[in-house]
Amino acid sequence: MSKLIPLRLQPPRDRLLEEVKHEVQAGLAQSLHAAVLANFSPDSQPLGASRCWDVEVKAGNRPSFRLPPKASISKVFDRSGGKLVILGATGSGKTTTLLELALVLVSRAQKDASLPLPVLFELGSWKVESGAIADWLIAQLHYKYGISPAAGKKWLAEQKLLPLLDGLDEVETHRQNLCIQAINQFVESEFKPKHLVVCSSFDAYKNCQTRFKLQAAVLLKPLTPTQIQNYLLQARSRELWYSIENEPELLKLAKTPLLLSMMALAYDDILIEAWKRISSAEEQRKYLLTAYIRHQIAGEVKQYPRNKELRPEQIRHWLGWLARRMEQQGIQEFYLDRIPSGWLQTGEEQRKYQFGVKLLGGLIWVILGLIFTLVSGSIWGLIAGAVVAVISAFLPGIPGIESFILHLVLWSSGHIPWDYQRFLDAAGDRLLLQKTGDRRYRFIHDLLQKHFAEI
Repeated sequence: MSKLIPLRLQPPRDRLLEEVKHEVQAGLAQSLHAAVLANFSPDSQPLGASRCWDVEVKAGNRPSFRLPPKASISKVFDRSGGKLVILGATGSGKTTTLLELALVLVSRAQKDASLPLPVLFELGSWKVESGAIADWLIAQLHYKYGISPAAGKKWLAEQKLLPLLDGLDEVETHRQNLCIQAINQFVESEFKPKHLVVCSSFDAYKNCQTRFKLQAAVLLKPLTPTQIQNYLLQARSRELWYSIENEPELLKLAKTPLLLSMMALAYDDILIEAWKRISSAEEQRKYLLTAYIRHQIAGEVKQYPRNKELRPEQIRHWLGWLARRMEQQGIQEFYLDRIPSGWLQTGEEQRKYQFGVKLLGGLIWVILGLIFTLVSGSIWGLIAGAVVAVISAFLPGIPGIESFILHLVLWSSGHIPWDYQRFLDAAGDRLLLQKTGDRRYRFIHDLLQKHFAEI
């Protein structure tokens, strides 16, 4: 029945579950692994039916064990009492694993109203000044999903929230240990959750002195040469396998599932011999990211008809600008309706923005006064409108006007295209961005965001 009710009219719990479900499904559907399946192996079930990487599980003092390839991570979640940390190298599939778990948990919560609400949170937005984790969670629920602080606090107090915390490695390095301490305090506080899942890169976690007070750890292992070979052969990338099988450094890159998927997708734009001659592992990775971007930019997308496509340099420029702003602000998600005025880079841009907000706001009041004058036949409406227009120059701007003028200034400065949503949606179809919600976007991976920021 709830599916027949508009989302905005549904109870907060149902609405939040639907939003999280959409976010999770979009993240899984827009993954590079899914693109490899769709493009290269439409009839190959083994590639998509199970993980292509090994998973090692350590629970309490018991010996670690390997999770069977077709076993869901939800089994580890259940056996650990719903408190675990997911570890792995950058690009190893941590977020994908978290999303797969989230999909199971959302389905359970929709069928059983007594179960807590699984919600995704980006730890990269946590700062020391954010205060306790509970306060940060309440603020994020309000900012990201529009849940009132009162409802968020009530859910936490009644243990009706299941936080899924992604990206400890996106917290500033010198604050990662403090973040772990804050999470441990939350686990033992008055708001202690029944269940909690955290994702982190293994390197970031091992460099911290504090350890999570959770019941189990899941470690995503690098791909073995045999797993790489099987993946590429099933993905109809036999030639790529033959090109890298005797190249130790390139095989090392391919041990990361994210980079292996990029190799399979961008192989036509990789000059293998030139790639082999690069001696630095970091430069080899940058070469792959550049080739992937070049390949994805060249493809056609539904947003732009033939002969009206954007030029590659425009796409790189606009995505590079967005990546730099996101890196500077330390965020992983971009909200189209919430571009901060602090993203204006020069004094001239800021002056244009302030002048435009005051001018347009004043004009609106004058026009309203003129309309009132024409309707009432009294000149006082126009006079009142003019007076309010002058006063409004000293008052805060109207949000809708501020957003429009900001968009206008950024467009006139060449930082964004005029139809920004169309461009962002097209970048999503190119698998450069992911659309995670209504007018909400993120780069396909933090590695790509950082790479664009350096362009």
